[in-house]
Amino acid sequence: MRGLKILKDERGIAAIEFALIVPVLVGMLLFGADGWLQFDQTSKMRSALQAGARYYQGGGSDDAAAANLAMQAWAPHPDDGQVSVVRSCLCGNLPAACSTLCANSNLPTAYVNFTASGTYTGLLHTASLTQSGAVRIR
Repeated sequence: MRGLKILKDERGIAAIEFALIVPVLVGMLLFGADGWLQFDQTSKMRSALQAGARYYQGGGSDDAAAANLAMQAWAPHPDDGQVSVVRSCLCGNLPAACSTLCANSNLPTAYVNFTASGTYTGLLHTASLTQSGAVRIR
């Protein structure tokens, strides 16, 4: 008889339900926050590359200065964060030296390719992040 009375007793059910649900909610909160922080870091990388592209659009021509400007715009960046700038030129669809004329005596089309890379160290995981972009400068 006494066992049946214990099975019908509902005191403490809310505490048990709370204890079962809280870890799930905390886990969802941590995964959400970690995902948001990684998205934020990626967004800052993209913004930094856009700052470097704006340098060229404003008349700049120094690749090292563009890379430095992009690094300054990427704040805060990870300790291993870096921005590389690589210039490439094309005559039509063929790669060409940027300092020579094409066969039709025109200057080759010049592009600057930006790449930002770094390691995201979050609340729950670590990930290698890379963003890239290109801007036509001539």
